[in-house]
Amino acid sequence: MRTTRKGLLWLTSICAALMLLPSPSRSQQTAASPLSEDNLSPSEFSAILKEAWTFLKEETDNHKKTIRERLEFETTAEFAKRIVQARQRYLANIMKYVKDKKFDQRVLGVLVRASLVHYDADNEIYAVTCPTVLDAPYNIPSILTDVPNNPYVALADSVKMGYRTSSIYLKFTPSFRWRVGRDVAKAAKADEGDVFFKLRFKVQMGQGDGKREARFSIAPQQILFINQKTNTTYWQQSLR
Repeated sequence: MRTTRKGLLWLTSICAALMLLPSPSRSQQTAASPLSEDNLSPSEFSAILKEAWTFLKEETDNHKKTIRERLEFETTAEFAKRIVQARQRYLANIMKYVKDKKFDQRVLGVLVRASLVHYDADNEIYAVTCPTVLDAPYNIPSILTDVPNNPYVALADSVKMGYRTSSIYLKFTPSFRWRVGRDVAKAAKADEGDVFFKLRFKVQMGQGDGKREARFSIAPQQILFINQKTNTTYWQQSLR
């Protein structure tokens, strides 16, 4: 009987202690889902590029002003030392921005609309084009802006109505040849409004090539041909 009472007292103590423990907060119970960056519109993607490139340009311009000339009461050795220190600060600021914006981790997926032009039923080949281009930053004397060489995605500068522009485009010649059976081709045509190319990029910022202070690289990682309505990937290719 004494043992039973001791057991009941012990159990009651444990229950009371558990009731005093703090309950988990809502954030602990359900972690917030991260924002998806895998289905960006062309305008959203271009806005991210513009913001990052503008930061790099401003940092580069400030760095150039800092080391433009030797100060009146500065020795040659002191000037040389100041240039080295300024360069270190400049690169550190860029790396901090990259870390803060998580560009070392982020992969940006942008959707560009596909146009199903013509199906060759004899050879089961669909000619597909992509009329959409993505607004992108352009090259300036101090910053090399580039899309690393690959089979499908390129960067081109042009002048429209007197203004210089830069665009990322798909370099099909003249169209993407999609090998596909007739039934799937018919279904895709019926869903043409939901058929896209998805381009996945990493933004890389850092030191230039010697001729230019900095490099802004829009590096393609993957290209996919998809149907968003049916969540189908018709074709994909790594570009890394």
